[in-house]
Amino acid sequence: MKNKLNYLRQYIPWLLIIFGIEVFSAILLWIADVRAFYSMLVLMILFTVIAIGLSCYILIRLEIKREKAFDDFLSRHDDDTKRRLLSVYGETHKNTVEMIISSVEKMQAQIKTESIKLSDYEDYVEIWAHEMKISLSLLTMILDNNQESLTGDVKFKLDYIRNQIGDKLAQILYYYRIRGEKRDFLFEDFNVAESIKEILEDYMPLLREKNFDIKIRDLDTNIYSDKRGFEFIIAQILSNAIKYAGDSPRLEIVIEKQDNFTMLKFTDNGCGVKDCDINHIFEKGFTGDSGDIRKKSTGMGLYLAKHLADDLKIKIDVKSKWMSYFEISLYISCNI
Repeated sequence: MKNKLNYLRQYIPWLLIIFGIEVFSAILLWIADVRAFYSMLVLMILFTVIAIGLSCYILIRLEIKREKAFDDFLSRHDDDTKRRLLSVYGETHKNTVEMIISSVEKMQAQIKTESIKLSDYEDYVEIWAHEMKISLSLLTMILDNNQESLTGDVKFKLDYIRNQIGDKLAQILYYYRIRGEKRDFLFEDFNVAESIKEILEDYMPLLREKNFDIKIRDLDTNIYSDKRGFEFIIAQILSNAIKYAGDSPRLEIVIEKQDNFTMLKFTDNGCGVKDCDINHIFEKGFTGDSGDIRKKSTGMGLYLAKHLADDLKIKIDVKSKWMSYFEISLYISCNI
């Protein structure tokens, strides 16, 4: 009802003029002949109501047709919808409608051009990331085959660089993965302990550099999920713990069985998150107030992890106390 009244808002002055003319005519009749006025009063009121009501009906129908024609033009944007739009607005508004059509066509052409450019750029970045991944695999193979010829310091630095590049490449690839319409997930039954062991091995150079004390409990459990996606989420959590580690860093990883869920919990004694920031840590580009670390952060790791977790139906819960601890729990459903 409110929408229909909104259609009439622009016509209110004209409807008031019609009503005013009817009232003025009634006054003239009353002055000319009082008896005729009273005998015609009911008929005049009925005529006024019918005239204004019919006018409102016609105007509302016209505005609905105009709105539908405009919506059709914006959604389909072809010659047929263009002609229909011009016809419902008539000659009076023809120039204005043609200007709007021209502006919309220019804007849509520009959007199409920019979309093609963006798509080409995304394809290039994704291809580049895959090529870099191949180079990284080659570097890994060279390092593995030349363990004895490398000094401890050189090997550590190369492992460190390899890990950092691998982490950033994984973020790029998963960023495009979560933005795509298709989700190439492969759900399977796998062992949590084995997955986490592989990830810890990848991050071992960074963990050793920070002198992490890692405690693992009750991880020998199987879950049903996308293994690759699950491991990416764990890697981002681990990377976050390393990045914000304090003195004498500790990390505890534990699994608990709960009704229809398997809970995997990570607790570290890093700087944590302020209360005012905790609701924003999964936002794109959010880095919080972490001093010098903030300058080196991109705010993408947990953002990507949360998006991927949502796709895999994994619930994430976070608890933290500033300058004390940071705890992140994953709830993996047993009934996917």
